[in-house]
Amino acid sequence: MTIDDEAKRPRPRFRRRTEAVAGATDPEALFGELPRTPRGVGALWSHQADQLRRYANDHRESADVALELPTGSGKTLVGLLISEWRRRTLGQRIVYACPTKQLARQVLQKANDQGIPSVLLIGPHGDWDQAELIRYTRGDVTAITTYSTIFNLNSHLADAQTLVFDDAHAAEGFVAEAWALSVNRNLDQYGRLFDALGDAVESPFVARMVAPDGPAADASEVRLLPIGAIASRAADVDRVLAELEGDSMYRFRMLRENLGSCLFYVSRREFYIRPMIPPTFDHQPYTAPVQRLYLSATLGDAGELERAFGRADIKRVQVPTAWDRTGSGRRFFLFPELAVSWDEASAGTQDTAEENENETSVDAGLVGSLLDLAKKRLVLTPDDDSASKIADVLRVPGAERFTAKDADTGIQPFIDADSGTLLAPNRYDGMDLAADACHMMLMAGLPTASHLQDRFLETKLRASEVLQERIRTRVLQGAGRCTRGPKDWAVVVVTGEDILRFLSRAEVRKSLPVELQAEITFGLEQSLEASDDLVLLADSALKQDQIWQEDAEPELAKLRREASRELQPNVAELATSAVREVQAWAYAWQQDWEAAARVAIEVFENLRTPGLRPYRALWAYLGSAWSALASADPVSTAALRSADLLRQAHAAAVGTTWLKEVQPLPSATFDSDPVDEQGVKGALVQLKGRLSSRAKFERESATMVANLNQREATKYELGLVSLGKFLGADSSKPTAKGRADAVWIWESCWVTVEAKSEQEAEGMLSMDYVRQTNTQLASLAADREVENAPQGSISIIVTPRSVVDPDAVPIAAPHVYLSTPKLVLDIAHDTVRAWKELRGMGKGVSGEAMHVDVARVLWEHRVLPTQVRERLSTDPVRGV
Repeated sequence: MTIDDEAKRPRPRFRRRTEAVAGATDPEALFGELPRTPRGVGALWSHQADQLRRYANDHRESADVALELPTGSGKTLVGLLISEWRRRTLGQRIVYACPTKQLARQVLQKANDQGIPSVLLIGPHGDWDQAELIRYTRGDVTAITTYSTIFNLNSHLADAQTLVFDDAHAAEGFVAEAWALSVNRNLDQYGRLFDALGDAVESPFVARMVAPDGPAADASEVRLLPIGAIASRAADVDRVLAELEGDSMYRFRMLRENLGSCLFYVSRREFYIRPMIPPTFDHQPYTAPVQRLYLSATLGDAGELERAFGRADIKRVQVPTAWDRTGSGRRFFLFPELAVSWDEASAGTQDTAEENENETSVDAGLVGSLLDLAKKRLVLTPDDDSASKIADVLRVPGAERFTAKDADTGIQPFIDADSGTLLAPNRYDGMDLAADACHMMLMAGLPTASHLQDRFLETKLRASEVLQERIRTRVLQGAGRCTRGPKDWAVVVVTGEDILRFLSRAEVRKSLPVELQAEITFGLEQSLEASDDLVLLADSALKQDQIWQEDAEPELAKLRREASRELQPNVAELATSAVREVQAWAYAWQQDWEAAARVAIEVFENLRTPGLRPYRALWAYLGSAWSALASADPVSTAALRSADLLRQAHAAAVGTTWLKEVQPLPSATFDSDPVDEQGVKGALVQLKGRLSSRAKFERESATMVANLNQREATKYELGLVSLGKFLGADSSKPTAKGRADAVWIWESCWVTVEAKSEQEAEGMLSMDYVRQTNTQLASLAADREVENAPQGSISIIVTPRSVVDPDAVPIAAPHVYLSTPKLVLDIAHDTVRAWKELRGMGKGVSGEAMHVDVARVLWEHRVLPTQVRERLSTDPVRGV
């Protein structure tokens, strides 16, 4: 075809540059210049305008700035306005990052609705529309993406000049995981890692980790491995990990050059390898932008934002004061375990909870009746297994099960469906079910440990105060998944003794926003009704009917007026510490061990309050380990400092066993703790005396196990007394009124045991039992004619019940714990196995050698007094 043949077609025109859009003076002014669209917001709320003004006046040049705007307060629009203002006025390339693809799509929709030019760049970069990528590169649009696009080995948005992080309170699960590697026990590399570590990990522990599943297996055990051993065996570890494939291989490559700077945790489930704080300072796609803006529903008070992003200096614009009493939407919290009567249908579900107390279970009867009030339900749990088991118990058909983990479709299929159940394990953030998408949700279990580092902090270090802020944020965000705006409402069914006890504590509720305080307090009060009435009350809340409007709303308004928000103890000290912690881990990542150790010492020395002593012990250990790595020889200054810090770490870690497992003092024996030495002496006396007879040992051990394997009170108490004797304690059953059912006395530690073995699993542990147990150590001290029990003594309530009367939780003494008959029986079995080994080696051995061997065997079977105390005291009545 010739040019003449084209004469009839209009000629193409050359492209001409368009006039640049004039930059607005500030983000608030920009809002008025945006095009008016049918679905756009017509006007800013006052608190949105206030946040934008404070940003414009104080923080437009800050390197890191965080804006706190609670759920439903329009924080996405605030973030988009700042992004668009910086793009137009400053001519910058803007990347707006969301935790999930689903949220990224939602932000794109909001940007389009408001007339803000944006493109969506999610998924594999090879699938991106190149024209849209070029539009971002030229600065014509904002790129909306996910956190994982920024925090990976080869980010294709590394040229951003401003980074915006939406839902920044969820960052810990998205940022740190870029530098975290999990090696599942199903992989060959799991066992080979133990081989690579050699004698750095003792054989009995390795045997427990790799043993087949069975009644004796403890799925809850977790250990931090010695830092020095990892550094010295880094080459062997590297050879094992280098053979990983798929996503694990990419994660390993993020860590490979710095394996010696990582912490290694291990459980029967996995090896978990990561630095404690992510080394974002070393990640150019994150550090290159001139500003990083964090949008958060709750900034927290203990420095969690700084720890999550690895930044030491984040400027903050706090939540508008008025919003704390306004909240977003309305929720009716229900606690089925508090119901006066239980539906008969629940009888078959209780044994499951006792088989594994770490699992989250639900009552199919009452909970099922509540959830059946709505066609669409959200099930929010801490882990995958719990979500699946709950769906099975509730008999949710396969066709009506949706999952929030689908990487491509997210939760849209559930939103579009007429009915169904959305299973959302560990999705306390990054999931919006606004308007009529869902009005009914189940929160099952307390979101404590989302990975092994958290679990170590919780169960081994006993640093519950460090985790409080993180747990509180997850609960707060999880409860708001279905109430995203002022007109939304939802019924929130809460199950699980751990979350019930957590929310029963007045100091926990007072740390929450006032609106949420009122809703939870109202729910705790209303849940003390009969099951049938509770279902009817939930129906009223779900329909927002006249009964709800006339009864509930005025009461909630009253509770809201009476409430006030108070900071949790020690948060200011933790917030100050976060800055030093970030600096210490930055040095450690660079393997500047001397600088890392010096900052670790600063952290250690400035954590002064008693409640933070366990965390103080960890930082003393880190300082010791890093000093040792900086040491040139055994008599260098660094080596001497390492030894001194290790002694201080052990002093601060008193009452726990984790540091004895990780790095005992050089001259320490297995029974270096005075109470363990007393336990070993007690065991030796019996081994040489009354239990020297094989027949007597077999008879007494079998009787003890049999007594602890049934429910009748008299026999069970005899079993407890016998167990104490096998543990080397002065064990007896006091006869005076109000005394414990069994007491185990070592000179420097006492344990009182209140047995409720005859109780059914259903129902609540009463306030009377808790109040009685509170006094048992004092009563024992009076009986022994001393002023107080030794420090570190504990009182245990052994019961199949896991639910505690909410009014009993605040009055429980700190030394009172719950335990289960199963756990006591497990300890008894471990004790018998240890004694069988002792009897096999006892002939012909005496003196100090025998003492050392007894201590070693008891340690290996986890039945030294300190180990038994730790195993029995994982569940404080007052909660985490």
